[in-house]
Amino acid sequence: MRLRAVILLLCIPIFGCNARWSVDFQDDDLSDWHLPIASYWQRVEENGNGFLRLATAGPVGDPRRPVQFALWKPGCVSDFELDVRARRAGKSLLVAFGFQDRLHYYYAHISSDSGNHRVHNGIFKVNGSERYRIGGAGTRPALPSADWHRIKVVRRVEPGSIEVFVSGEASPLFSVIDRDYLYGWVGVGSFNETGDFDDFHLSGTASGECRLEQISPLDEN
Repeated sequence: MRLRAVILLLCIPIFGCNARWSVDFQDDDLSDWHLPIASYWQRVEENGNGFLRLATAGPVGDPRRPVQFALWKPGCVSDFELDVRARRAGKSLLVAFGFQDRLHYYYAHISSDSGNHRVHNGIFKVNGSERYRIGGAGTRPALPSADWHRIKVVRRVEPGSIEVFVSGEASPLFSVIDRDYLYGWVGVGSFNETGDFDDFHLSGTASGECRLEQISPLDEN
């Protein structure tokens, strides 16, 4: 049975509602996910364990940016913590967050490359034009092997902090201060490759600012 828990911990109108969501992909129901080009996504099972697979790569947006990531529709949040397992099939995957519309969001590019690459392995921003790096330059690879890795993203909007942790380490691999996007959806995918995701755990302060008519990252929507 799929675990999809929503727990409202505290709801005060001035400060918002704290909520938690957990998804383990143990059944076929993907209705709470916005899946750009839904046929590219599959629920797959290995040894009795279900997970989400991005099975077909691309497309890439114009201006150049990722557009193939699945967004968790119930989870429009401001402050949040995301913990998810990821397994690359090629070189890289990503976690998108602060997604407000197709041209305004952040993403963490997690890669077998180091942060010495201009557009790989780090924190990036789409702000009405082509994506660009805002954090993680010079860092070691986030996904050194094609095994499963835990990825955690922590966002605090008041100080503007973004931290990305890998493999349960105590210190972030990537970090930056940026206060442009103070709320948004959270999701997983890739720039132009494929891979797998499991054990999606999101907790945060719910926001009512997101608009479902703007949820698709694709250029034609």
